[in-house]
Amino acid sequence: MRALPLGGSGAAADDSAGTGTATSPPEPGVLASRGEPLPLTWLADALRDAGLVVHETSGWTTRLGPGVFEPGGVLLHHTAVLATPSDPHPSLDLVVAGDTDRPGPLCHVLVDRNGECWVVAAGRASHAGRADTSGPMPEGDGDAVYVGIEVEYAATTQDPTQYATSVQKSTAIVAAATIVARLGRDQRHVRAHRETSPAIAIDPYNWDMVSIRDSVRQALERTG
Repeated sequence: MRALPLGGSGAAADDSAGTGTATSPPEPGVLASRGEPLPLTWLADALRDAGLVVHETSGWTTRLGPGVFEPGGVLLHHTAVLATPSDPHPSLDLVVAGDTDRPGPLCHVLVDRNGECWVVAAGRASHAGRADTSGPMPEGDGDAVYVGIEVEYAATTQDPTQYATSVQKSTAIVAAATIVARLGRDQRHVRAHRETSPAIAIDPYNWDMVSIRDSVRQALERTG
């Protein structure tokens, strides 16, 4: 998992395009845990049904951080940790448990270096922080409205730079499309951390979000 990234870029220019009719994300205001199933208990099965390789971390269906959670979109990140095919998910323990600065969970899905998904939490996770308006997604508490996908690669923390693989990108696109479809949203609701926190974030590094959202749109059209 990364220290807070530095730098970033503004939102992409494809926000007016949509697939079908999408409503605005819900306003947060309901505690995620009231003795009811958490909002994302369907997540592992949905990703598996989409053809992805899915691993379920122990206890994920009841794992959550404190606060409201009414998801309306997906936020993409990178971990800024070096990963290899033989050590494909070095951040897994951290995104599950967190650390002294940020208790876990720190995302909902980790995409490892081999393009496999590790499902981390069904409730609120600490990954977005305070979010700017981005596309149709509102300003405010990002953790309340975003499902967080972390992609395991080092980016600029290594020399030479480590980039996401094409398999990791494809997996993240399918995962994001699956999630926003289940939430009743479209590709506009898939954002990058650098779009919601441009002053502090660069992740996911070297991803063209116009192209990523177009790929999510195509995935949504294929699945109906």
